[in-house]
Amino acid sequence: MKKIILTLLCVGVLGSFALAAQKNATSERHLAEKIGLGFNLFVLRLPELSARYWLTDLAGIEGFLGFRIDDNHVNKNRYIVGGKFLYVIKSYKNLNIFSNASMALYREKRTFGIIAGGIGVEWFVLDDLSLSTEAGLSFSIGGGGTNSIGTNVKDIPKISIKYYL
Repeated sequence: MKKIILTLLCVGVLGSFALAAQKNATSERHLAEKIGLGFNLFVLRLPELSARYWLTDLAGIEGFLGFRIDDNHVNKNRYIVGGKFLYVIKSYKNLNIFSNASMALYREKRTFGIIAGGIGVEWFVLDDLSLSTEAGLSFSIGGGGTNSIGTNVKDIPKISIKYYL
């Protein structure tokens, strides 16, 4: 229970930075109602297909899905499915700095939930093509009765590539 409270407190603190920046937040890039389709590459986890939709120039949502299906008993079937909320803290001509909060279900040897929050950067290589990465804190709720809290930088280098329609 202490870990859950600590995680929610840390995510709240990270979220407060986004809310504090809201007064001065302006977006250099017009992202409202744009859809970005892409792929998230991880070193230690499953690669994911993702879709990002910007509700306004500063706030967006993203859904993601990754899976691996094996037909032998050595490698177990794995999947991850989840979503995240994004909020732009600072925007430059070709770069956005954003905060995020996400929730996901992950299955490897057992199924567990992940709640995470942090910050990230999205660099627009071209007008409609971006690369991004994220870091922050995560809390895992284990199916076997084990819970853990930690940084989610284990996924770095994580590179996401998105093409905006």
